[in-house]
Amino acid sequence: MLKRYLLFCQLVLTPFFGVYAQFTVGTNGMVLKESTPMVIDGLTLTPASDLSLSSQNLTISTTPIPGSPDGITRVYTFSQPLTYAGNLGLYYNASELNGNDESLLEIAVGSNSFITTSGSNVNTTTKYISNNLGSPTNFSVVSAAQAGSLPVTLLGFQVKHEGNLATLNWQTSTERQSDFFEIQQSLDAKNWNIVGSVKAATHSTIQQDYHFTDPTPRTGTHYYRLKMMDTNGKYAYSGIRNLRITEVQLLTVYPNPVTDKLRIGSSVDLAKLVLADYSGKMLFQLSKPKMGQEVSMKEYPTGIYYVQIQTVHGHKQVIKILKH
Repeated sequence: MLKRYLLFCQLVLTPFFGVYAQFTVGTNGMVLKESTPMVIDGLTLTPASDLSLSSQNLTISTTPIPGSPDGITRVYTFSQPLTYAGNLGLYYNASELNGNDESLLEIAVGSNSFITTSGSNVNTTTKYISNNLGSPTNFSVVSAAQAGSLPVTLLGFQVKHEGNLATLNWQTSTERQSDFFEIQQSLDAKNWNIVGSVKAATHSTIQQDYHFTDPTPRTGTHYYRLKMMDTNGKYAYSGIRNLRITEVQLLTVYPNPVTDKLRIGSSVDLAKLVLADYSGKMLFQLSKPKMGQEVSMKEYPTGIYYVQIQTVHGHKQVIKILKH
């Protein structure tokens, strides 16, 4: 505990504008506690949860992030990508604006390529810019750039579930040489799987809205992020979104046991419904059944039957029913 406290004191006392200053954390690492501010040569971090740092070097350079115009000439680079959520900011000099309109500056993050955030707070008196990264975002480089100057400006990214399928929606305000969005899914926010892709607008100065549905039914906690690919092969990651999906029954049938009419309920759109007897013989089939669909059981003898549905995404579920 004493080691961490002394290290923190050393960090906040480091001069803000030593352009060639370097911050190093060895293999033993350090933990920055939730909501604890840390200032490293003008870069400020206030994490939303405990942040572990190990085997990290932070360097500062005057080479701006490329854009139109290029970013400011104050660029922080971590030696290892950092997954971070919380407030992120930096101090800059007027001489570092590099032709950018100060009032339009946004925090910019990335690794191989970069995105500008939206809604950054700029104090032109103190020369300080910050933004709150509400969800975990993976990056190794932090700087500031004028809104719309980088290939993609991501306005929002939302994930929700419909039944046990995850649906993703995201919006951009500007795109320049954007190629496609790769959708990635993970169980631990560390190891990622590609579950699909969506073509980007390539060039746009108006809001673009995108949608994707993960075709695999899932339960439990899952993480999603976007890998935003440019036409030149460069890329940047969005923030990470997590989703908790409890086990959802796609199909409900009632009443059960049934004597006359059986009603069908579903949490997703259905492609087909099949009624079969105990031996598996198909007795009845219906295409695109609607919510509340009724199936007459009056003509069938007492016994055990099966209702099978297939969703428009190809998923199937079977429920056993008893006819009195």
